[in-house]
Amino acid sequence: MSMFRAGVAFAALALPLGAAAAQDAQPEAPETFGEIVVTAQRRAQSLQDVGISVAAFAGEELKSLGVESSLEIARLTPGVHISGNVGGQNSQFTIRGVTQNDFNDAIEAPVAVYVDDGYIPNLQGQTFGLFDLERVEVLKGPQGTLFGRNATGGLVHYVIKKPSDTLEGSIDGTYGRFNQVRIEAGIGGPLSETVSARVSVFYNRHDEIWKNIYPSGAAAGAPLNLGQEVSPCCEDEWNDDTLAGRAQLQFKSDRLTVRLVGAAARQHLSTGPYTQAATVPVVDSLGRVVNAIYAGPNETRVGIDHNGNNYTAFPGAPATRLPGADWFGFIAPDPSKRLVSKDFAQSDLNRTESWNGALHLDYEFDGATLVSISDYKKFTKNFSMDVEASPLSLVEYGTKANTRSFTQEIRLTGSSDTLDWTVGAYYLDIDAKSSNGFLAPAYSIYSSLLGATTTGIDLVNTFRLKTQSGSIFGQVEYKFAPQWTFIVGGRLIREHQEYEFASNGIVDEDPYRIDTGTILFPLQPSFADKRTKTLWAGKAQIEFRPNDDLLLYAGINRGVKGGSYNAKLPDGTPPLDPSDIPYKPEVLLSYEGGFKSTLMDGRATFNGSVYYYDYSNYQAFTFSNVSGFVQNRDGRTYGAEADVALRPTPGLEIGLAASVFNARVKNVQIAPGVFETVRPTFAPQTQLSGRISYELPTDVFGGALTIGVDGNYSSSFYHNIRNFDANKINGYALFNARVSWTDASEAYRISAFVNNFTNKTYKTVGYDLSTLCGCTEESYGRPRWWGLSMGYSFR
Repeated sequence: MSMFRAGVAFAALALPLGAAAAQDAQPEAPETFGEIVVTAQRRAQSLQDVGISVAAFAGEELKSLGVESSLEIARLTPGVHISGNVGGQNSQFTIRGVTQNDFNDAIEAPVAVYVDDGYIPNLQGQTFGLFDLERVEVLKGPQGTLFGRNATGGLVHYVIKKPSDTLEGSIDGTYGRFNQVRIEAGIGGPLSETVSARVSVFYNRHDEIWKNIYPSGAAAGAPLNLGQEVSPCCEDEWNDDTLAGRAQLQFKSDRLTVRLVGAAARQHLSTGPYTQAATVPVVDSLGRVVNAIYAGPNETRVGIDHNGNNYTAFPGAPATRLPGADWFGFIAPDPSKRLVSKDFAQSDLNRTESWNGALHLDYEFDGATLVSISDYKKFTKNFSMDVEASPLSLVEYGTKANTRSFTQEIRLTGSSDTLDWTVGAYYLDIDAKSSNGFLAPAYSIYSSLLGATTTGIDLVNTFRLKTQSGSIFGQVEYKFAPQWTFIVGGRLIREHQEYEFASNGIVDEDPYRIDTGTILFPLQPSFADKRTKTLWAGKAQIEFRPNDDLLLYAGINRGVKGGSYNAKLPDGTPPLDPSDIPYKPEVLLSYEGGFKSTLMDGRATFNGSVYYYDYSNYQAFTFSNVSGFVQNRDGRTYGAEADVALRPTPGLEIGLAASVFNARVKNVQIAPGVFETVRPTFAPQTQLSGRISYELPTDVFGGALTIGVDGNYSSSFYHNIRNFDANKINGYALFNARVSWTDASEAYRISAFVNNFTNKTYKTVGYDLSTLCGCTEESYGRPRWWGLSMGYSFR
């Protein structure tokens, strides 16, 4: 089955049963793209009929493109990027520069992620296995009218395969580089005339990518006083061991459908896979850090003052640095050779676990559908990493979190010849508990500074954020003339939050884990607060369809993300003033216009949009020293996007997409009393993607052989909103190739792939520690990755 045919076949699953049957009855038209169906407006529509910038990918299409993780959707979708922390082990989506890279585990993202209509409430829940999917929809721009929570920048929805009325199943296995083993399987079908079920499983593991060559890396003449090793020491890093499963039971009568879902997943990983680069802080005449640069091979200054001279007035700074090294005489090994040198490194330490239970009810009235979704999720996390990413025992970072959420949504949808409408209510309850901070093992530099040389000590923030949010919403699409439609919608939100914060020195019981047992002394003042806010989102849009092949739209959309609370780490700098701990909701007012066109008798589509964002109280996370906090600032963004898909001849498919935008956040405090207009983080101003595939005739090789290549380009971006020189990650281009064979019955398939076949070494995440160690933590994307996949399906 070709990439296109798989996409159409699986998109058809989103149609109501009668519509899908009608589509199946039509003769196949292999030279056209057919109808891709999405539910971006909470009902089944052709992608070309939705006046939103939407990217949609069928599950089988993602397999054919070699997409292995949920976050790889970004490489296929210009305007969408990835931010993250813990060396990329926690990641989230950025859409059109709208992001939040605070690593506080109680924080929600402004780009909402849904799995099977269930909201993912936290950052650690957004890295999950991509398995047994019907399709993925990426909606750009505010989506708060119809989706229940924090969809300011957009939304990513993973639509899973559901139980069917016929027995069907599939299994796919991959063996790849670094001894990767990946297995995805699902089977489902009827248990009786009214009951059906589906079970799916997912497993992925690979060996460590970073080889640890501890204690190598000392600069010439460096004593590199390492301190006492924490046992076990110095293992290789950057692996994966993920196991997940999902079970569904469905009852279906003439009007009522009841579906019960249970899912669980666990992930075992190494310590956070960072390396480092030597950097130099730059200060102004008042000693305020206003820039950071990479240290050249002959650099000996600890810092640079306003006259260009050596500046050493940082706590714990040496008088000078060895040429090209960090403050402690360490030069990191070449990352292109996949080498690190770290004392605090375990290959099997970090853990995440998740559980999900949901009940979906659908009842068909005459002319309307009632939907109820009850969803419970629980996430646990326990992560640690080496702060300065070197063989020196300086200080480490750890976090553990426990988050529970419950959502209840009820919506009623109906339609007539001239009117489509949706009304509903939504309730969310989140209880997020987290402890994070610094691990100072025995004989580390920090433990010695704190008088705990032989025992070690943990410097821990413990906080709890309880959020309850209720809303009512509605949207109406009125066809007031044969070619014209007016859309208006809104959501009214009432939100209550309760926050408790404490910061203490804790007895170190496990040098590899954050401890929360015996308190020794307070580090920062405790804080508690309660607040209730009323928020609203809204949409007004006009659409014009001059003919069946062209849609024009323009609209105004107001998105809102709830406020939250800072939990600044105890890094030795003054704690935040109590008034700076709560921060406000952010509001995004979007003006957008676009078009969707079908050309060449259905063999091509060409879509585009332009937009302007007016941001109020943007939640700007600012990282400095070894901690960070959110400050509310205003901003603006303007940009344009376009995508082309065409099938000029049978078997040949081409896709091209581009995104360009200019985003600025105003008056951001980059140092005490220093304010600048800056670019938001993880927001490349230019992104391009392209793919081409060709399917040889089915009588060749006893089936169909498809050859495909895809690539994507991202321009430079910053990992820190201060926009220092050493915070900038250079642009890069990645290319992937794949050859696939499917037998004539379309039951068996074999494919070989090479991802990043140019073996590009590129950075993805960073943390500026220039004033802690004269270095910056940096994480990298995957090196060249090859593999062989085999699969079988039946129905």
